Amino acid sequence: MKRCTDRSKYSRGQALVEAALFFPIMLVILAGVVEVSQLTITQNRVTEAARASARFGAYGGQDLGMVNTVFNAVTQTLGTDELVWDMWTIRATIDDSGTAYQNWEFSHTYGFSNTVRASEVSEAQLKQEVLAELQTDQNGISSFGIAGGLDIVGVYLIHDVESILGLEAVPALQGFNSLAELSVMRITGQEVEQTEGCSAFPIAVHEGVRSVTPPGEGASPYPDSGDFDYPDSPPAYSDFYNHTPNVPLSGASEGDIFFIQQGFGNGNFGWLLWNEGRPGNAGSLADSLTWPGDSTDYTDHGDHQIHEAAYGIDHIVRGYVEPGDGTDTSLHVQDWVAANTGSKNGNEVRNAVATLAAQKQDIRVIIWDESDEQGSNGKYRVAGFAIFKLHGYHLSQGNGGSWILAEFIRLDTTCGQRAD
Repeated sequence: MKRCTDRSKYSRGQALVEAALFFPIMLVILAGVVEVSQLTITQNRVTEAARASARFGAYGGQDLGMVNTVFNAVTQTLGTDELVWDMWTIRATIDDSGTAYQNWEFSHTYGFSNTVRASEVSEAQLKQEVLAELQTDQNGISSFGIAGGLDIVGVYLIHDVESILGLEAVPALQGFNSLAELSVMRITGQEVEQTEGCSAFPIAVHEGVRSVTPPGEGASPYPDSGDFDYPDSPPAYSDFYNHTPNVPLSGASEGDIFFIQQGFGNGNFGWLLWNEGRPGNAGSLADSLTWPGDSTDYTDHGDHQIHEAAYGIDHIVRGYVEPGDGTDTSLHVQDWVAANTGSKNGNEVRNAVATLAAQKQDIRVIIWDESDEQGSNGKYRVAGFAIFKLHGYHLSQGNGGSWILAEFIRLDTTCGQRAD
């Protein structure tokens, strides 16, 4: 009997040892699978962004617009911190023989050369890669003639991704999480097409807003820490070292901070309802504030309130439909957008805004110049678009009313523009 007991204890001990060895190994394997999946997805996004930017340049876009195109492509998924991005633009002409460059421009247009691979970038090597690519047709056959006389524009992107397993700390794996993409296109001689509608988050900022002034000073002083609903430990005014006080939105630079109160007046912001077929309440707003937004979502979610708003679509949609025009489902300058004026103090809205701020997501919002009526029938007219990053908010109607604290990133003219 004693032998059986000893054997049983031994078996249990062995099982515990095996479990202690198995589970950490399994966790590492699972983390590795997630790591590789994340890198694959992010590489695809970087590739798409590089292609979109090169295409924009090929249609006549300038370097600044190419930078904006990259970040408009990744705004909803990746950050835009200059510490983890480097971008170079390429503009060149190939000689008639197709064997050499007639001219070549290689410009560092974004970033601080802080990415892991930045120090390894070789302009000479990239010149060779670009020329070899231009000399090769879609079937993989090389010929100097097909490159002769081409005018080209290109983009070289590097983006560093934070490693789940901390692989960047292992010297042998330096660069494993640094992704790169080269995209080159022929200049077509056509003009840039900027008339495609924008996607956006449901926030409208008045064009007359000015950046926040120091605490206790000026017309728009920085809020006291006790006035924040979020975050629990609010940033101080001095934390925003790139900020310039009291500048208009039209003259703002990246890093300027705006303290924007809710309303329909000069310098105010408003919450938006993408179409009048949905109820103007906290639930609709929370849906639209949840990443990646729903301004272009016309799928059937089985919603039952209130009615079908988009012409030709036989279900209730969440995406943008211009008030009074069910045929307009593309958000442009001079379009009108309905205001969402229902109660916004519920946990749904608070959690959605807090998540955007906590994740430091860059979001596209509309800039408005005119409002029509107020309350449940209120509307804002689109004057343009801008990219902001949220840092805090106060949503209760007491103690000064609702407001948001947002960092300006840039104005955005890469979509939603009216054709002349």
